Amino acid sequence: MALTIRVVVAEDEPAYRNAIQKTLGLAPECEVIAVCKDGAEALEYCLTQHPDVLLTDINMPRMDGIELIRKAIKQEKELKVVILTVNENDDVVFDAFRAGALGYMLKTSTPQEVIEAVRLAYKGEAKITPKIATKMIEDFRRVKDDDDTDDTELFVLSDRESEILDCIAQGLRNKEIAQQLGIAEKTVKNHVSNILKALQVNSRTEAAMKAMRAKLVEKP
Repeated sequence: MALTIRVVVAEDEPAYRNAIQKTLGLAPECEVIAVCKDGAEALEYCLTQHPDVLLTDINMPRMDGIELIRKAIKQEKELKVVILTVNENDDVVFDAFRAGALGYMLKTSTPQEVIEAVRLAYKGEAKITPKIATKMIEDFRRVKDDDDTDDTELFVLSDRESEILDCIAQGLRNKEIAQQLGIAEKTVKNHVSNILKALQVNSRTEAAMKAMRAKLVEKP
């Protein structure tokens, strides 16, 4: 049976809504089940149609992308979210990942990059526009060494989970981690799930951010 990725799109600009729909139409496995003009409409579809992936803008009328993500993921735990926006504001980027976004793409991304972000999100993996990734790393490096927040007390990870967390921080995907550590990809996926629970985060990217801040892994 052929793979099908059911996608809901939330975008308030008509021309770009049309462009996204055409872009996803290039991927035979992507089935666009709804193209919504705002966050409120997208939330309704997410809660009633149970898509695999939500591809959403940030700035939209009635309900913005961040609120949409929070409300959708609260009820649809398996929903994967990719941001596609022009917004590069640091606070917005971090709010998106804290809300549960897996990928963060700018609208300057190529159609193939957008499709890849959806495919990876479906598998529970992240794709981030390099410009956004660079901004995140710069923020990590600005964290003061004398930060009085001791997050390490919150984490109890096994040696294997610590190894996998380090790989996540390096940007490796599950398949690459499995090859590097000589274990099954399914085993990696189970460990990643445990790591997210232990760190009390919603995504691999947020796990890497929190681990770097707590000095559980080396910064790039």
